[in-house]
Amino acid sequence: MQAGGLKGILPYLKEPRESQGFHESFLAQAMESELINLKGKTFPDSWRAVTFLDPLYPRRLLQISRPPALLFMSGQHLSALNQNFVVGIIGSRKPSSYGVEVTRKLAGEIADRGVAIVSGGARGIDGLAHARALERGGLTLAVTGSGLGRAYPPEHRTLFNNIEKRGGLITEFVPGTMPRRNHFPARNRILAGLCDAILITEASHASGTLITAGFAADYGREVMAVPGSILSGSSRSCHALIRDGASLIESVDDIPGMPAPYRMDQPQDQAKEPGACHLDAEDEAILQALDHAPRTLEGLVQSSGYSRESLALRLAILQNRGLVSLHRGLYCRAIRDPA
Repeated sequence: MQAGGLKGILPYLKEPRESQGFHESFLAQAMESELINLKGKTFPDSWRAVTFLDPLYPRRLLQISRPPALLFMSGQHLSALNQNFVVGIIGSRKPSSYGVEVTRKLAGEIADRGVAIVSGGARGIDGLAHARALERGGLTLAVTGSGLGRAYPPEHRTLFNNIEKRGGLITEFVPGTMPRRNHFPARNRILAGLCDAILITEASHASGTLITAGFAADYGREVMAVPGSILSGSSRSCHALIRDGASLIESVDDIPGMPAPYRMDQPQDQAKEPGACHLDAEDEAILQALDHAPRTLEGLVQSSGYSRESLALRLAILQNRGLVSLHRGLYCRAIRDPA
């Protein structure tokens, strides 16, 4: 990617226009100083600079307050960020043997369901989740606290290269940016926004994982935690989250919205039939609300009377049934092809 290769973005620095509810002059101001620093530099062609005007921009980020105006991304499966269900897995940088075992088990089972796994690329739980997804042939994406081309931690350089082949790297920091302490809370905000659900497999009392969990809760994402031994301090943050209302996870099937495992004996026409399973009255009401026009999550919350968390879960389930689609922050009733 050359600075001149940012031609999809540079025109927005010249002429303000309105698009998708965002004012592009704001976009220009947010990006100008960063893009000036890129001029004259040459980068790999696979690196992309993406604004919220780009179809590749992760649609879930459009639902959060102050979404990043500019993301730098690299990878062969970046579109996985916009698939129907995405799970984040995070936790301790120094996991116990129990934390390692639990993370490998759940990450492997999630990957086997065809669900993309997002994490932060850090030592410990993050790296384990990425590696296990890769081992199972699944999709995984890392949100980094440094710029593209600046692997952190350095020992994860090979891991990041493999993640690019089976997912991608995402950051709001310009290529080559060194990691800094204050980058990671900002990184965690993006990580939480990219996911439908966040799973904490192990985290001690002082874990920074709670920052990401807090962002996820604020965004209406499902927050989940795996319980541990009361004789060890390794899971104290998990227990605190569960006490505060996080979903207790013992199995991949406990994860709300998780697609069912693929069954070889399932009739082909049944597998392709959207919404073949029973819908309750609440789901029917949501679909009827979407018959008239696309709606934002906040709009549906106001008109339905459901809590944000309950509605987000129901919409995720309806998405996985093929009955609802999400585009640029708007939920729509899926259009079924005529028989």
